[in-house]
Amino acid sequence: MIKELFNQDDIAPFFAILGNAEFELFNEKIPEHHDWLQQKTDQLLYCKTRFFGIYTVDKTAAGIASVRIDLRPPGVCNNWHSAEIMQIGVRADLKHKGYGTQLLQYIQGQLDAVYCLYLHTYPADYDVIAFYGKNGFMPVGLVPDFYGPELEGKLYLRKVLPIKKQSNA
Repeated sequence: MIKELFNQDDIAPFFAILGNAEFELFNEKIPEHHDWLQQKTDQLLYCKTRFFGIYTVDKTAAGIASVRIDLRPPGVCNNWHSAEIMQIGVRADLKHKGYGTQLLQYIQGQLDAVYCLYLHTYPADYDVIAFYGKNGFMPVGLVPDFYGPELEGKLYLRKVLPIKKQSNA
């Protein structure tokens, strides 16, 4: 079961999963880690980022994804919107069981008049790149040393979506 998460209370059962999607060493028991992720999710919610949670059959949190949709005014960019996957994470013991793919497919089904869905990840995160490649995403650009000298950059990937609906303007 997948459902939209509207606030911090909805997101709370997924907090550790979301934190580990952000950085591997995330520990929600460390106050600075918890506060950092709380602030980040507050900012994303404020910007109308949509969060979706997927549950196991026994209704426990299995994974979470967030997508920021840039709804443009009529007449701009031929009435197409853009969407970016901000985060996606699946509980460690449930990886490679289809939960991430289900979340991606569900999100794509929620997008109207969106030409492509894009995201960024670390260039050396081969498992993540393979996951997105399996789901139709292609690398389109690299920003080297994004996080600082001699640190990893950002690899951008995108997927052109089937035309679902386009606004009239």
